[in-house]
Amino acid sequence: MSEVKLPAYETIEPMLKEQGLAATPSELHGLLSGMICGGLAVDGEQWLGPICDYANEGEPMTDGAKTLVRSIFSAASTELGGLTQTLFTSTAAELMEVEFSVSLLLPAEEADLMLRAEALSEWVTNFISGLGLMGMDKQQLSDDVAEAIAALEEIAQLGIDEDDDMEEQAELFDNVVAYVPECVLTCLVGLSQRGEVEQEGETESAQKPTLH
Repeated sequence: MSEVKLPAYETIEPMLKEQGLAATPSELHGLLSGMICGGLAVDGEQWLGPICDYANEGEPMTDGAKTLVRSIFSAASTELGGLTQTLFTSTAAELMEVEFSVSLLLPAEEADLMLRAEALSEWVTNFISGLGLMGMDKQQLSDDVAEAIAALEEIAQLGIDEDDDMEEQAELFDNVVAYVPECVLTCLVGLSQRGEVEQEGETESAQKPTLH
């Protein structure tokens, strides 16, 4: 599986502002990741219109802005597209040997906990929005995907209380950050399977691997 090289949050944040984009790196990466999990093609620039609407008031982006967003999209599409490819081309035995992981574009671990918590909320909120942009119908979701999205919705509401023990909250935050990729993978697998079934129509489909 290709190694994913996300741009550093601290590097790209001021560059986005310089290009006039009204979004943080976490917001953009979460939105793009949600769109990809929801079925956005990873081999084109179909992301361009939604990102213009979301981060640039519907106006065309500058070449510099496109380059920045493309760097985030490329990392997300390489990772999530690679996971999808592995899921649907590997045998059960091969999947047992694969380490699945999903990256989140957040401030560095040494950054202020409040900042990281806000960025995580932004990432999760926009991931769900990305799924919605791709036409996700909550009434048609599998139980696993519905539970994952419900968990993400709860995580989006979490915050840090400055009056509580910060060390304890930091530990809890790390646990949440580690849990989010599991929810993302559940969505990726469940929604990818749905897409395969829709494309095959009435034809008998091969048994799809499930993630545990």
